[in-house]
Amino acid sequence: MNTSIGAPAEASVVAGVQFAIAAYAQALDADRTDDIAALFLPDGVAEIAGVATFEGREAIREGYAAFAPARPQLHLTANTVITSWTEDEATAVSNLAFFQRGESGWAVQLVGRYDDTLRRQDGTWRFQRRITTFLP
Repeated sequence: MNTSIGAPAEASVVAGVQFAIAAYAQALDADRTDDIAALFLPDGVAEIAGVATFEGREAIREGYAAFAPARPQLHLTANTVITSWTEDEATAVSNLAFFQRGESGWAVQLVGRYDDTLRRQDGTWRFQRRITTFLP
């Protein structure tokens, strides 16, 4: 497993990991809980630090349904670094900013980071574990 932050991951690993991360943000903002759950392995874990931990696709689907957006929202994910990888497993860290649209327009509601472990299954990268941490 390569763990050197200075060495870029293989292009196929980068593309697969970045697709999963972007697809998650798009599904979250569109309230597509089935799509969010499908981005995780069947035994995957979604942890929102200090809020909740959902284990398995059904729990993830149900858990995210409770967070249905009340108004338009946007998750921006940036500065993703793949911190270790093999052909079929990768870890990554990303920054996030969460915006909601209110009467005055779009405003940042919170910032945080994602710590991810992903595995390639049947050619598709899926989350084994995603930890969301909000920063003060």
